[in-house]
Amino acid sequence: MKDRQINNTCDKAIVAFSKGDSNALSVIYDCMARMIFSVAYAVTGNYQDAEDVLQDTMIEITTYAHTYQSGTNAKAWILAMTRHLSIDVVRKKKAAFSADDSEIAETPVTEPGFSEIETLDMLRILDEEEKQLVIFRLYTELPYKQIAEIMKISVAAAQKQYQRAIKKLQSHYL
Repeated sequence: MKDRQINNTCDKAIVAFSKGDSNALSVIYDCMARMIFSVAYAVTGNYQDAEDVLQDTMIEITTYAHTYQSGTNAKAWILAMTRHLSIDVVRKKKAAFSADDSEIAETPVTEPGFSEIETLDMLRILDEEEKQLVIFRLYTELPYKQIAEIMKISVAAAQKQYQRAIKKLQSHYL
């Protein structure tokens, strides 16, 4: 599904859900689940945490659907929620684990057949913000303007940081 189609479909589904159509949530899930999971995995670095963030994002959508403004970017709205929830998970884990436990927690659990997850593992050489930029730009195909909105940085900063992240990946893997 193309970006514009995803936005239109999710926009209509969020509005429909806020008006009481419980089936609209499955439409949002069908359109966005892979992207939500990928962003969550990029931030958390853990398969189970990414699954939890996917579920939490769907819950957040149900909680805040009434605040969504129809006609805005539904995809960016959902992925911003995902990013914030993922960061919360990372912060909670850092607070809960000692230095010894954190090494175990950072080891990802990958499932066979998930090539996107293997690709995300390659991003481990990037810092958190760089990973998020690469995921938003390459996988979710967001334009720099929307990435800048989600990450609360300027468009120029989003472009520059993305270019630096790509160069870092190229120098490491090529």
